[in-house]
Amino acid sequence: MNIDNLKKLQEYNPDLKIRKLKDDKDDIYIIYFESICSSDTINDFILKGINENKIKSIDDIKDKIPNGNLKEINSKQDMIESLYNAFTLIYIKGKFISFETKYQLDSGINEASNEKVIKGPKDAFTENYENNLGLIRKRIRSKNLKINEHVIGTTSKTKVSLIYMDNIANKQLVSKIEKKLKTMSMDYVANSNYITENLNNSNTMLPTNLMTERPDYVSFELMEGRLAIVVENTPQVIIIPAFFSDFIKTVDDYYQNSKNVSVTRIIRILALFISIFTPAIYIALTTFNQETLPTSVLINFSIQRGGVPFPSIVEAIIMWLTFEILRESDTRIPFVMGTSMSIVGALVLGQAAVEAGLISPIMIIIIAISSVASLLFNDNDMVNAIRIWKLIFLLLSAFVGLYGVFIATLLFLMKLCSMQSYGFDYTAPIAPFNLKAQKNNVVLSKKYKLNKRNPFLTKNTNRR
Repeated sequence: MNIDNLKKLQEYNPDLKIRKLKDDKDDIYIIYFESICSSDTINDFILKGINENKIKSIDDIKDKIPNGNLKEINSKQDMIESLYNAFTLIYIKGKFISFETKYQLDSGINEASNEKVIKGPKDAFTENYENNLGLIRKRIRSKNLKINEHVIGTTSKTKVSLIYMDNIANKQLVSKIEKKLKTMSMDYVANSNYITENLNNSNTMLPTNLMTERPDYVSFELMEGRLAIVVENTPQVIIIPAFFSDFIKTVDDYYQNSKNVSVTRIIRILALFISIFTPAIYIALTTFNQETLPTSVLINFSIQRGGVPFPSIVEAIIMWLTFEILRESDTRIPFVMGTSMSIVGALVLGQAAVEAGLISPIMIIIIAISSVASLLFNDNDMVNAIRIWKLIFLLLSAFVGLYGVFIATLLFLMKLCSMQSYGFDYTAPIAPFNLKAQKNNVVLSKKYKLNKRNPFLTKNTNRR
């Protein structure tokens, strides 16, 4: 490709700049994309270097213009890739050479927005791929930290890195993920979810990987033997594999007193059961199994439902749908007005529905407790899965009462026990049961007792 061919690209690429520098004998051209390249770097290093050093050839450029990332162009494909990767091309005497002049287009390293930091470091991943790798490297300064980079997307050409500890990670799992990344075929990678859906084809609502913005969490899991996947232009890093018990834990647990954390984890488990079971058990007891309730309680429920025109199941579904709409609107509308709108909406709608005789007060309490309990989990995929399972429990209890709750519980347990996360049992370390792994499961032992790695993830369980 020559300069004339590059000039043709300008027709549909108005940000492509081709600058001609006059010389005594030869013309020198500077080619770059103005939208992704730093004009300061180009002016201060390339243009200034050419003028001051009287550059006459490619060899002069190599010797006299300092740059840590210089590439020689040997083909048309190299030239196109260099331009779109924010390199500036220099053309002289029929040859091309390129310098990296990338402009920082992200917002810099900020605090995690989706994961509240109670204790621990405040820095979070950004859309900048190199920064994300650096945030991990500054925490794990070891030659065993391996980063295998791939380029995925025939059009987007997105960098995707598989990161693992070579002396800890399961080699079979590494090979399996490497093979899938190499054979992944798509034209565009928008975010990390594109990668996870191609890696794990299981048809399940429950998440089998962890997504995080926190580099300290990724570093901790790498030392446990897990794998991390960093995707360019995405602030979320993927951690695989994930077990069901991982969703009752947070990285902040390891920065706090172990006894307090153990109590908190028990509360999270209770919140899971409250979220899924409470509406279903209420419907079952008030619709099919009234004989299990004390007479005084049953009379109280009947008085509260007096004048309500809908059956309990219709009432429950209306309230469930209303709370989910409020939660979704709180997520989507601007942050400044989000919380106030959801609070006002819940109060006004709830009070108006009770006064109009459309919904009983006890139903609002049941659905509110259930909805709030599901929000104890950070992972949005887990919250959505709980939402769907809550509806399944609700519908089955409406048909056959407590038998429906029992059937739904069996279905839930069967689903959990039959699931695998990248070849590992999803319910580990509960099933199959491992006594040593219980030190960091529901109850968290003192830090000095956590001297063995997860036996399900790695055979290298020697002392840390």
